[in-house]
Amino acid sequence: MGYGKMKRVALDIEAYPNYLLIAFKAIGNDKVVTFEIKGESNSLDNEQRRKLSKLLGNYVTFGFNSLNYDMPLILLALRGDTAKAICDAGNRIIEDNLPHWKSYDVFGIEIPSKFSHYDISEVARGVRVSLKLYGGRINAPTLQDLPIEPNTTLTDAQMNAIKEYNVNDLDTTILLHENIKGDIELRENLSEVYGMDLRSKSDAQIAEAIIVKQVSALKKGGVAKMNYPNDLKVKYKLPDFIEFSTEKLQDLVSLIVNHDFEIDGRGSIVLPDSLSKTKIKIGGSEYQIGVGGLHSTEKSQVVTADEDYLIDSDVTSYYPSIINTLNLHPKNMGSKFNEVYLNIFNERVKAKARMKELAKENNFGEEYQKAEVTQAAFKIVLNSSFGKFGSKYSKMYSPQLLIQVTLTGQLALLMLIEKCELAGIKVVSANTDGFVSKIPKHLIGTYTKICSEWSQMTGFNLEETYYTGLYSRDVNNYFAVTTDGKVKGKGVFASSCIAKNPQLPIVSEAVKNYIISGKPFIDTLKSCSDISEFISVRSVTGGAVFGNEYLGRVVRWVYTTDGGVITYKKNGNRVPKSDGSKPFQTLPSQLPSEIDYDRYVKECENLYSTVVR
Repeated sequence: MGYGKMKRVALDIEAYPNYLLIAFKAIGNDKVVTFEIKGESNSLDNEQRRKLSKLLGNYVTFGFNSLNYDMPLILLALRGDTAKAICDAGNRIIEDNLPHWKSYDVFGIEIPSKFSHYDISEVARGVRVSLKLYGGRINAPTLQDLPIEPNTTLTDAQMNAIKEYNVNDLDTTILLHENIKGDIELRENLSEVYGMDLRSKSDAQIAEAIIVKQVSALKKGGVAKMNYPNDLKVKYKLPDFIEFSTEKLQDLVSLIVNHDFEIDGRGSIVLPDSLSKTKIKIGGSEYQIGVGGLHSTEKSQVVTADEDYLIDSDVTSYYPSIINTLNLHPKNMGSKFNEVYLNIFNERVKAKARMKELAKENNFGEEYQKAEVTQAAFKIVLNSSFGKFGSKYSKMYSPQLLIQVTLTGQLALLMLIEKCELAGIKVVSANTDGFVSKIPKHLIGTYTKICSEWSQMTGFNLEETYYTGLYSRDVNNYFAVTTDGKVKGKGVFASSCIAKNPQLPIVSEAVKNYIISGKPFIDTLKSCSDISEFISVRSVTGGAVFGNEYLGRVVRWVYTTDGGVITYKKNGNRVPKSDGSKPFQTLPSQLPSEIDYDRYVKECENLYSTVVR
């Protein structure tokens, strides 16, 4: 397919009844190429259509939500439709929430094979959000809402304003593209290997596409989607290796085995209150079973190794391992699924092992990079396939497999936790695929033996990380320091990323520094000159205002000594945590002199108090 050899160009479109703007901007180039229609009854002339078609055929283009919106409208423009007709089509796409495969049928269009286009909206990790919110997360220089309401008949001045807005959207699209460049390159590699275009797909969509294709190649008649009744109920089948010593956990197993699990409208398992709201006490810790996995319920916890061992034990590729060990598969795929899945699993293991060998030799050349890409690609397929087992719209939908994996994972982990606690080993935290335990030195041999026997019984492998300390607000918000000085954080203590809104990153950093080394909060704060570390970003339904200034539906602010309050446009209510703030929809080149350090110190103290009470 050769995607990597062609120049990348971002595209974006604005559609009004009397104005259509199609704009392009290449990565690393300030030039913006535009195609415009002015007037409701006008369309692109033949020369414009020829140039537009040539551009789309000569470059690899990308956009945000572009397969659903931009590309259909561009194809209508190439067909010769008027500005008004194109605007109406855009409205229908939005109002009817038409996916692109339906839009092309509805409007009688298709993307020519010579066009190479992909959509980055599904590639960006986390729950899908607007381009503006992604812009806030990746520190886009300017956050700007659409300046003129849709379906407005524009004046010439308003058309110019729309063009300026469009350039900012193009810049944000390019910034997002470069932020997820590694994920895009991985999809291009997978597309080459499997002979299908995977560039616009999410991790879960990639997993389904690859597995379905490979199973279809092995299975006579291919893979047809299963249709389950709406009132479907499933039973959990207890694996032979699950066993407990204490009566309360034996009772838990009986409750699970004897229950008929219902399926909700989306295809997910419904846990009864007797499971989801019951706290399971083992030793000094409590645990809860959930659809998403087991988790402990601790709050405000500080655990240091001191003279003992503090070990984080994670099950390697937990859910894929359960699937392989129990030989689970969707009914419509049968044993061919297991052939495909196990092969992918083994190939990933081989690639990871080769990476370790090469790293020991300090060889990070072409072979290492190839192995790294291979393992990352197979990791996507293995880990992301699980979500499709619980989607009734997927060919991989399998409620029985879903309940077997979910509950087996939790029961097997509880089994290991019980064995440790009965041996005098304190488990201090657990979450989904692992647990942290504090082990007296004289019991390390016992711990090793328990883990080894558990692995032999279950077929699951454990990977261990040694900590000097674990500092948690709760099970989903913590950081830990490894024995080699690395810091692992989750939730509020995790590094900023595209999947979450920045919430004063400098505050969590200052708290970590204080706990680890005793560095005063103010020293961390004043040693940082990067404004992005001081910001909060928030999506505001209906848009936000500051004084008389409309800010938009995504706001970004810093606490300053001359700050005020950001409010909702629709009702004047205060936007949470915005008191004392100053909005910065456009980031300044340097840290403002009016930064309210006292306020940031207070935020540090508040966060610190949730960990150390």
